[in-house]
Amino acid sequence: MAVQAGISKIAALLADPAREAMLVALADGRALPAGELAEAAGVSPQSASGHLRKMIEGGIVSVWSQGRFRYFRIANARCCYKHIAGRLGVALADALVERDYVRIEGNSVGLTDQGARWAEGIGLLPADCRDDPRHLRLCLDWTERRFHFAGRLAGAILRHLLETRCLKRGDERSLIVTQDGKAWFGKLGIDTEGSLSVERRRQDPRRRPQSEPVNSAGSR
Repeated sequence: MAVQAGISKIAALLADPAREAMLVALADGRALPAGELAEAAGVSPQSASGHLRKMIEGGIVSVWSQGRFRYFRIANARCCYKHIAGRLGVALADALVERDYVRIEGNSVGLTDQGARWAEGIGLLPADCRDDPRHLRLCLDWTERRFHFAGRLAGAILRHLLETRCLKRGDERSLIVTQDGKAWFGKLGIDTEGSLSVERRRQDPRRRPQSEPVNSAGSR
């Protein structure tokens, strides 16, 4: 099976009704203070702080400080074991499909000839290994309810971006896009500011409706 599943830690984080309510409040992309999230979840400020701490440690939520005020939002970029997850991971998957670097058929993912040349050109893939099915797999993203990519190539992309300082690690599994990273992703048509949209993005045939429950995500 090409789809990766079974991240019990993230499942436990999302299973709590208060944390679920907080994520729903943050789903529109806003950054909100703990007090508003406590109100949305119907819990005390002290309880909300505990829930937020767990979601930060799990890489689902990030915190942004302005003066003495702290605001919380869904983490745009994070790593899921050895590959990019969150909104950035989904946007990267969209961009690779949009540019016909990657094709998805059912649960199978494969590089096109054009995609293999791109990966080889930036040193992500040895020329004699382009047909290895382990290079790419689908990985369901818990917070986005869509698929990003796992596998050897996805891991190589993350390593490359960290080594070239396009990304840097934040707290726990969070990732920060640098100015060089904005330029790198911009070449793929990914706007890392705001909504992380992808130019001319196709409708993802694998997108799940928001009401459909999500069971798992991740890749070791």
